[in-house]
Amino acid sequence: MASEIFAEVPTNRCSARPRYLIGLVLCCALLVGWGCNQSPYLAPQPAAAVWPTSSDVQPEQAVSHDMNRRTSELDANNRDLHAQLAQSRQQVGLLREQIQLLQKQLSESGERIQDLQVAKEQAEKDLRTLKASTTRRGSAIITANNSLRQEVRMIEIEGLVSRMDGDLVRIELPADQLFSPGTAQMVGSAFPILDRIAAEIAQNYPRQAIGIEGHTDSTPLYGGVSSHHLANSQALAVFDQLTRRNRLPIRQFYISAQGPNQPLATNSTQVGQAKNRRIELVIHPHSYEG
Repeated sequence: MASEIFAEVPTNRCSARPRYLIGLVLCCALLVGWGCNQSPYLAPQPAAAVWPTSSDVQPEQAVSHDMNRRTSELDANNRDLHAQLAQSRQQVGLLREQIQLLQKQLSESGERIQDLQVAKEQAEKDLRTLKASTTRRGSAIITANNSLRQEVRMIEIEGLVSRMDGDLVRIELPADQLFSPGTAQMVGSAFPILDRIAAEIAQNYPRQAIGIEGHTDSTPLYGGVSSHHLANSQALAVFDQLTRRNRLPIRQFYISAQGPNQPLATNSTQVGQAKNRRIELVIHPHSYEG
């Protein structure tokens, strides 16, 4: 039995060796093949060509359309800006013309104010002279030149009221017949009235000093304008008409803004207010120097 066993062992070893070698060879071949595929020295395979699809083309068209739209909007904005610039330049030109006109009016107003200042100084001088001509002796007042009172007489102009006030003659001109309500803007009916007044002054009072007093009612004015400002502006407008339009001597007149300080009637009624709104020409008995 033992001899049989030992006799089979060599036979089995010899038959297993070729199978072992074959398996070893196959394993080596597989390892070699796998290593070659992973070698960094092998040339990379070219990537497959990618063709644009419809989904890639559509975004490009959308971008182009958006750019065209923005370009059109910029062109429209540019045209609007040019139009606004032209309009602004036109407005600047108009403003310059208005500024030049205002400067001219300001210059003329300065000249008128200077003339008024001269007239005011002369009137004050005349007033001082008149006061100096009156002396007081005890309780009696003696006027140095009583004949002057005879030189000033009442005049009658249709539609106007004139009255004596001591040695003075006062002629009342209703402001409602001369100016738009609450302004110094003359209405059409003012010019013939002032022309008649100027003719009477030239004929009857060529040498007398004359005051132009502006009077208002007590009604508050709009826009922050005071009654005295309005009274002064209206008196100044009458002064301009008498001296510029009718060419009476500037030095013959002076201006006084009384406002609501000297009402002729109550301000509680519309009739009284209308009577208080007036211009009064105050004719003095003494002559002006000019």
